[in-house]
Amino acid sequence: MFRFIILIFLPIYSVAHDYHVTHTTLYLNKETNSLEITVKVAIEDLERALNTKNNKLNIGTQNELETVNNMISNYVSNILKIDFNNQDIKYKFIGKEVHNNLHDIYLYFEGFVYEKVNNFTIYLENKLFIENEPNQINIVLFEIFDKSYNRTFTKDNTIQKVVINKL
Repeated sequence: MFRFIILIFLPIYSVAHDYHVTHTTLYLNKETNSLEITVKVAIEDLERALNTKNNKLNIGTQNELETVNNMISNYVSNILKIDFNNQDIKYKFIGKEVHNNLHDIYLYFEGFVYEKVNNFTIYLENKLFIENEPNQINIVLFEIFDKSYNRTFTKDNTIQKVVINKL
């Protein structure tokens, strides 16, 4: 009687993170007319995007570089652009929070929409980390008027439009 041993060779992946995905939520707060923006990113990807050649950033640690918040604000405002009914939305950095998995971080921003409208068009440009990672995927959830709209951004598709009509 013969015994066969079947060996299955699976590729071995490194422990470093192989998937490069961000999750952004844009929530229109009807009461304050503010656009609340939450961006969830991998700390490793954020540090790579912000990295200066001479400084270790240590984002989310006690040894975090003092200028990190300004660096985050500048980077995101240049890479994530929002046009709301032909109005360029300027937003400010509110703060950040390390996820309990210690791998991801939430970045919080707020901008204001200066007109109350029921129908509008949003153009969003999202190039987060695309300069460093060609396979980067950026997922955006729009939560507006109790409706949700999802869009996915890649290096070949960095600008998308959402048309919203409140009935």
